[in-house]
Amino acid sequence: MIERPATPQETGLSGALHAGGASASGGYSGLSESEARELVAAICRDIGAAGCPRCRAEKVYRLGSGRMRCGACGYTFQELTGRFMGIGGLTCAKWLDLLALFAEETPVKEAAQALGVAYNTVYKAMDALRLAILAQAIDARQIRKALSPGRPGSWPPVFGIMENENWVFVDLVPDVDAADLTLFKLHFRLKTSRVGSVVYTGPMRGYLGLVCCGGPEWITQALRAKDENMPLDADGGFWAFLKTRLGRLQGVSAEKFPLYLKEMEFRWNHRDHDMQDELTRIALAFRPLDEC
Repeated sequence: MIERPATPQETGLSGALHAGGASASGGYSGLSESEARELVAAICRDIGAAGCPRCRAEKVYRLGSGRMRCGACGYTFQELTGRFMGIGGLTCAKWLDLLALFAEETPVKEAAQALGVAYNTVYKAMDALRLAILAQAIDARQIRKALSPGRPGSWPPVFGIMENENWVFVDLVPDVDAADLTLFKLHFRLKTSRVGSVVYTGPMRGYLGLVCCGGPEWITQALRAKDENMPLDADGGFWAFLKTRLGRLQGVSAEKFPLYLKEMEFRWNHRDHDMQDELTRIALAFRPLDEC
């Protein structure tokens, strides 16, 4: 039996991890389900996300069955209900192990084998982590709308990439359509290049480049040509970081590309942080009420 995790006021998240028997650098292996639940509760308190997933009231109590009930609205729930970590049906212990694997960019197949669970379960859980990353973005609502069934506007969406010293910003550019890239190239000599079905451009609209992925069918003859000396291709930059990972994935669907793009933005901007800690914080956040 482990000791009760220290309070967040005493130690913060890293302290809660160590007090719960977890290693911030070595993963959460070896935790029983009860220990994992205790750790999850400590982290939720630390990030200010303890309480009811329905009404967000803080006063909740545990039932004899192990589930919890809200003292305000009477809603009965479990530890991961309404959180990004609640997607996929994994236990708390399996989720904590998965977070360590995702932080290390372990492929889905290898992660499924390591966890001893189905491929589709891990795929869905990793998708949930990318949705959690997206939820941190300023333009999250607009991107979710662009990806939703019956989405308004043109497809596929276009993003702009801006670098500022050690930071990168990847923004949805709603007033530029994918078809515009061909027009800009033909009539304004906009430089373009591509990686498979991912097309990227030279500087435009104050961005270092625009990027779009919509499948091979939307790439026009003009966009098939690859121009040289693209600013995004500068050595050591974010785009090189992203292209390496796109190669490992052996292609990304147009529907999933925006999620991978925001994931890579997050990884780049937190590359000097403990990725596992950062991911744990956002994975345990409540999902937006309109998504639950």
